[in-house]
Amino acid sequence: MGDNWLVGLMVLVYVWFPKVAAQNLIKNPRDQKTEHSLLINEVNADSPGEDTSEFVELYHTSGQTARLDGYYLVFYNGNGNQAYKVLNLQGKVTNSQGLFLIGSSSVNPAIVIPKNTIQNGPDAIALYYGKENYKEGMGVTNYGLVDALVHKTKKTDRADTLVRVLTPGRDAFLEDSTFRTMDESIERCRGADSQWIFQVAVPTPGTDNHCILTSQLNASAVLISEVLPASSSEEFEFIELQGPRSTMLRDIVLVLIDGRTKDIYFTMDVYGKTSLDGLLLIGPAQSKTPVDLPFPENTTRPALRGGPNAIALYRGNSSSFVPGKALPMTGLLDAFVYTSNEEPDPELLETLTPGRPAYEEKRYQLGNVSMSQCNCCSVTRDSLSYVLSRPTPGKFNECPSKRFSQTLSFCLRVTDCQEWLLKLEEILMTLVQALHGSCSCEVSAAYFKEPKAACQDLGLVFTTLLTAKSEDQLSSLLLAFKTFLETPRLVSFDRRNITVERSCFKDINVPELPPGVPSEIPEGTQEPSVHGAKLLINEVNPDNPGGAEDTEYIELFYTGQTRFDLQGYWLVLYNGKNSRAYRVFDLSGYHTDELGYFLVGSSAVHPAPMIRLPPNTIQNGADAVALYYSNATLYMVNMAVTAEGLVDAVVYTSRMPEKAHQLVKVLVPGQRILYENDSHSTEDESLSRCHSLTAKLQSSFQVTTVTPLGENVCSSSSALVPSAVRISELCLAKSTTPYRFIELEGKPGTSLGGLRLVFFSGKEDKVHASVPLRGTIGATGLFVFALDGGHGHDGTNMTFKDISAASEGSSAVAVYSTSLIPDGTKATSENLVDALVYTCEPSTAGGHLDFLGPSYTVSCKDDRPVSLSRCTCSNASTELQFAISDPTPGLQNSCPQDAFAVDLHLCFLTPNCSMWTLHHRRMLESLGRVLVSSLEEECSCGVSELYLQELNLKCVGSLVKVWGQVWAREPEQQQSIKTWRQDFMASPHPFSVDGRVLKTSPECVAPKNVPSVSHSGASIQGWKIALFVVGCLLLVFLLVSLAFYFIKRHPQNYTNIEMNDRWEIAADS
Repeated sequence: MGDNWLVGLMVLVYVWFPKVAAQNLIKNPRDQKTEHSLLINEVNADSPGEDTSEFVELYHTSGQTARLDGYYLVFYNGNGNQAYKVLNLQGKVTNSQGLFLIGSSSVNPAIVIPKNTIQNGPDAIALYYGKENYKEGMGVTNYGLVDALVHKTKKTDRADTLVRVLTPGRDAFLEDSTFRTMDESIERCRGADSQWIFQVAVPTPGTDNHCILTSQLNASAVLISEVLPASSSEEFEFIELQGPRSTMLRDIVLVLIDGRTKDIYFTMDVYGKTSLDGLLLIGPAQSKTPVDLPFPENTTRPALRGGPNAIALYRGNSSSFVPGKALPMTGLLDAFVYTSNEEPDPELLETLTPGRPAYEEKRYQLGNVSMSQCNCCSVTRDSLSYVLSRPTPGKFNECPSKRFSQTLSFCLRVTDCQEWLLKLEEILMTLVQALHGSCSCEVSAAYFKEPKAACQDLGLVFTTLLTAKSEDQLSSLLLAFKTFLETPRLVSFDRRNITVERSCFKDINVPELPPGVPSEIPEGTQEPSVHGAKLLINEVNPDNPGGAEDTEYIELFYTGQTRFDLQGYWLVLYNGKNSRAYRVFDLSGYHTDELGYFLVGSSAVHPAPMIRLPPNTIQNGADAVALYYSNATLYMVNMAVTAEGLVDAVVYTSRMPEKAHQLVKVLVPGQRILYENDSHSTEDESLSRCHSLTAKLQSSFQVTTVTPLGENVCSSSSALVPSAVRISELCLAKSTTPYRFIELEGKPGTSLGGLRLVFFSGKEDKVHASVPLRGTIGATGLFVFALDGGHGHDGTNMTFKDISAASEGSSAVAVYSTSLIPDGTKATSENLVDALVYTCEPSTAGGHLDFLGPSYTVSCKDDRPVSLSRCTCSNASTELQFAISDPTPGLQNSCPQDAFAVDLHLCFLTPNCSMWTLHHRRMLESLGRVLVSSLEEECSCGVSELYLQELNLKCVGSLVKVWGQVWAREPEQQQSIKTWRQDFMASPHPFSVDGRVLKTSPECVAPKNVPSVSHSGASIQGWKIALFVVGCLLLVFLLVSLAFYFIKRHPQNYTNIEMNDRWEIAADS
C-alpha cells in the first residue's frame, strides 16, 4: 500500500511541478511591467481587397533605437492552434523612435512579407524572447512569452485555446471592419488609468499611434485643427477641422466671437464629408486654394479677425445662435481663443477654455503662419496644444516631432518641494517664456512633452522632452536653454523669486574628486552639434533578384534632415572595367524631400523616385557611384574617373572576384571594395549607410533590407565578406622580443601562399616590417608562427629580431593578400585580409590605424606573456572580437565563458540622468571601459571589454541603473571579479564617465522584465512552491497512513462482525 502511495506521489509531483515552475517563469502579459520593453504596438490583419497593406508594428518603450536580438515573432492559426509563420528578429533594430514594422511592401516595412500573409482570425500574434526552438508547425506555448494579441474579425469567432495560453482573462480582440469606411487596425494605447489597452483605430504603420480614446471620440466628433486669420479681405484665411476619415459631418455650428465683448459676430452650419485624412477645410469661395466648405456669400471679409478673438464648435444649427447675443453654456465641442496684444474677456475664457490662457500669436507678419493643433483628437479646448507653423490647408499640420528632440532638466531651489510637484504647468510656461524671450523662435507649450518633477537634495528637479520641427530649430532652442542656465537666475512664481540652477545635488563637490576626474559638473543638456549638415550617398541598390532589374535605386540624404536645394550637385555612375562614367545626372533644379531624402531609381521603386531610370540602368559591379559639387566643371559621360569636386563615393560589387582598383584608388584611396551580398535577404538587399556620416568611407556601409526614402534598417552585421584566413591570437610581452607568436585560423588545408604578415607600430601609420607567409592551415584549423626564435606550429623556425612593438601610440598586425609591401609604406585597407590594432596606453585611440579595426588595450606592466585571442561571444558587439587571455598556441583560445558569469546590478547617482538615456549607446560604451579599467586595476587578472556581456542601463529618477554580466575564463578569475564587484559598490569615491561624475549608490534592485536576466529567481520561487506542495502531500500521506494503521490495530466490534457474517450466509443461500 505504501509503495503505491509513493509512486502516486512521485507521478503527481512530476506532472504538477513543471506547471508550477512555468507559471512563475512566464507571467501573464497583463501583469508585466512594460517599461523599456518590446511590445506589439499595432496590427492590421484585414485590409480591404487583397490584403496588400497588412502589417504588425512593434514598439520598444524606450522610444529610441533598440536591438531585437533574441526576439521571435510567431503567427498562430486559431484552427489547430499551431504556428503558421515564425520570424527571427536576430540582427534587427528598431528605428530612432523605437518602432519596427513587418508587413506588406506598400507600408515600407523593415521586413517585407507577401500579401495576405497575416490571417484574419480568429488567430494570434505572439512575441517571444529566448533560445527556444520556435518554428512553424509548433503548438501554442507561453514559454518565453513577452507579449501577445489574439484577434478576430467576426464577433462570433472563438479562439479559446489561444486565449487560455497567451492572454488568459482577455477575450480575442475584434478588428471591427465597420469602424472605418476605408481601413482600420488594432492599436495599443494608454488607457484612462495609464494601463496599456488595445482599440480599433486608423492605421498608422511606422508612425506614432493616434490613440484617440473611444470615450473622447464619442464625446467630440470634430475638432479645430488649424486657424489662419487674415488682416485684409484680399488675404487667404481658413479654419480646418479634424474628424473621422471620410465621414459626413452634420448638426455642427461654427461660431466666431469677439474676444473683447463676448458677442457672437458670425455663425454658419458645418456640413460635408471629411477627406481620407479626416480634414474639412472652411474658407472663402474665391481663393487659389480650394476649400471643402465656403463661407456664406454675404460674409464680411476677413471673417477671422485679429485677436482677441474666439472660435467655437457647437452641436445644433446656426438658427439657435443669434449675433450680438451671449454664448450658450451647453453643446460645446471645441473652442480656441487667441490674441495678439490684448487680453480677451476673462469670462469668455472661463466659458470656452476653462483654466487655459488665450493663445498669443506673437507673429511678425499676419498671414505667413497659422495656429495649428499639435495634440489633435486627444485634447480639446486647450490653447497650450497649438503652435505657430507654416499653413498646411487640407494637409496634416506641421508640428514638432520627437525626431528632433532632447531631454531638458533643471533645478528649482525651493524648500516646500512637495507643494511644487503640483505646479508642473506653471513651471513649463515659465520655461517657454524664457526660451521665447532668448531666441524669438516662436516656441510654445506644445513643443514640450512628458513634463515630470521629482524632489532632490536642494529642491525640485523639472524634466521635460523638448521637440522641434527641424535640427536647426532644435539647435536654436538648445542654445537658448543653455543661456537660460548659464548663471543662477531668479524667476518669478506667484510673486516669489525662485533660483533656477542646473542641478539639485549637494554632495558632489569639486574638492572630493580624485585625481584625474574633471572638476566640471555635468551640464543639464548637451551643447548642440557644431558640425555642418552635408549631402551624402545614403543607400545603393544596384542588383535586384530576377532578371527585371526594375527596382534599382540610389538614395541621397541631407544630414540637416530638411528640404535641401541640390543646385550644383552631380551624380556620376562609373564602370569598373574602364573607370569611365556611363551615366551622369545634373541635380540642379531638384531638391530633397522634407526629411532630407532624394531618390534616383527605376520606375517600379516605391515610393516613386524624383529621377526615374529605365530598368537595368545601374550596373551590378564592380562599379561606383560618386557625388560631386561644382558650378563650373561639367561632368560628362565617358569621362575618366576624377576626384575633382568629389563629395562622396561608394565603390561596390555584387560578385566577389571582381575588382575596381582604379575607382578605389581615385574615389576611396586606401580602402576596399564593398560587397553587396545577395545571401543577406531572401528578397532584396542594398548597401546602406549605417556606421558613420563620414563621406568617402566604405566602412560606413553594410548590407541591409531595402528602405527607399526611409530610415536605414541597420544591424551590427558587416557589409564586407568574411576572410578565409583570420588572425586568431597574438601573444605579446614587454621584453626585447615583444611578439611571442601569431596564430592564424582558417579552413584546414587553406594555402597561405600570396599572403603577407605586416607590422605597423608607433604614432605613424607606416609599415615597420613584413613577412611573406607560406604553408597551409593544419587539420586543427590553426597555424602558429613563433617569432621569438622558437619553433612554429608547423616546425618552421622563424626569428625576427628587428621587430619591436611601439613604446607609444597604437600598433597593428595585419594580413594582406599581396606579395610585396615595402617598409615605410602607408597603412591601407586595399588587399587587407584581417588586422588587429592594439595599444599599451588606455587613453590612446586607433588614430591613423583606426580604419583597420577597433583598438584593444593590453597591459604592458611586466614581462608576463599575454594574448589577444579571437573569441565568439553571442551577445557581444561584432566590432569587438578579441579578448585578453592566457597564451594558447595551437590550442583552442582561452575565452570568457557564460559558465563563469558574474551578474552586475549597479546603481550610480548622477545630477542629470536624462543625458544617459539620450546618448544611451555612447554612455554605455564609456561606462564599459571605466568598469573594465577599474576591474583590471584591482585584480590584474587580464580582462577586456569583451568580458562584459549584455550590459544595459536605464534612468530612474537621479539613479543610473546598470545591469549585465562579466564573464570569466576560469573559477579563480570569476572569484576575483566577485571581489572587485563587492569593493566597487562599497567605494564612496566618485568617478568620471565621459566627463560626467558618478557616485555609487547601494539603492540598487535588479531590473525586472529584462530579457537578458536569467530566470534563477523564478526557478527558486518555483522550487519553494513545489517543496510546499510536496510537504503538504507528505503530511496527508502520513495522516492517511496513521488512520489505516489505527483501524488495523483496533478492529470492528464483535456485534458488527457477527452481523456481517450472517448477511454473507444469507447472501450465499
